[in-house]
Amino acid sequence: MLISEINPYQALASEELDILIDEDLFGGVGGASCPSYSTDDSLVHKIRRKLQKVYGSQVTLGRTRIKSKPYFSRYGTDPSTSTEVLAETKSLSICRMALLLIQRNED
Repeated sequence: MLISEINPYQALASEELDILIDEDLFGGVGGASCPSYSTDDSLVHKIRRKLQKVYGSQVTLGRTRIKSKPYFSRYGTDPSTSTEVLAETKSLSICRMALLLIQRNED
């Protein structure tokens, strides 16, 4: 599946998502040694730092009051232009944000 075919607001935690992030954000080769970015909360800050470095804007992580999607990731600091994604876990929220930013910058 092409990265442009995945809805970043609804992407599921999966090995496929992990491989896309590894290849497109970290320049990895994917495969069996690919980290579990979408399920391992210990990798969240590694992704956040990389996104901030590559895309040059602050990425904020936090909690919502929505029971079904209690985590968010936000790109940017201006309330009128920032972008936010919601997710069931912290690691999935940062992966959805990574996917969104990768897609936006493919064009």
